[in-house]
Parts: sequence; structure tokens; C-alpha cells
Amino acid sequence: MNLFQRLARLLGGGAGGGQDRRTLTIYVLSHRCNEPIAGNVDLLNELSQAEEGSGYAYYTRKVLHTSGERRCFDQVEVEIWFDKNKQPIHHEVKGGRWLEEPAYQAELARFQAPPDEPEAPQHPENDTDESATKEES
Repeated sequence: MNLFQRLARLLGGGAGGGQDRRTLTIYVLSHRCNEPIAGNVDLLNELSQAEEGSGYAYYTRKVLHTSGERRCFDQVEVEIWFDKNKQPIHHEVKGGRWLEEPAYQAELARFQAPPDEPEAPQHPENDTDESATKEES
């Protein structure tokens, strides 16, 4: 664990890596780059009140960017609506699709796996019938 992680743990006062009550982790898959992306929504600072009469209490919009690791750059827009307890109840994704954590983990493993190496093309050797060449001589 490096110094910054220790400091964050001390100041954050909690378990590292787990989801706390302050943030919501969201997972999407970029259609263009076929890359899984994770992002966080700060439930205390990034939510706006939803429009009256919409049936939702809060709303947020996030734009997540791909890493560019495979020379593919894209962004995925996520809109999420919440109830009065700040629990997500509806989402829309543009430029990708929503993933649950197990699907994200599977997509991440697929994305990080080394690409399959194509098999070397098999060149058939020149099949000459030796008996035919012997008969001709």
C-alpha cells in the first residue's frame, strides 16, 4: 500500500475499495471501444433536485471516458434518477450500455486479457509424386 492510499484510508476513516454511503459506483460498457468503464457518483455533491412532477427526487448526469489504452477514445453519457433516499431508480445510457458489477468484472477481465494470437498460416508443401518423377526419368 503506498503512502497516498494509507493517507486516504486514515482521512476517509473506512474500508478501502468498498462502496460507502457517500458514493455510488456505476459501470458501463462503451459501444464504440467495447471497453468497460467504472465511475463514481458523489451522493452528497453531485445530485441535483429533479424536475417537479417527474416522480423522482434527485438527478445526475455523468460523462465517462474510455482510457484510450487501445487507441480508441470515446465517452459514455449516463443519466441517473434517484428517490428521496438517494437510491437509484432509473438510468439512461448514451453511447454504451449499463453493467452490473459482476458483468463489469467479466468485461474488464476480457478487455485486459492479451489478444489471441492468430495462428500462422499453414502452407501446404509442394506435394510432388516422387514415383511419377522417377518413372519419367
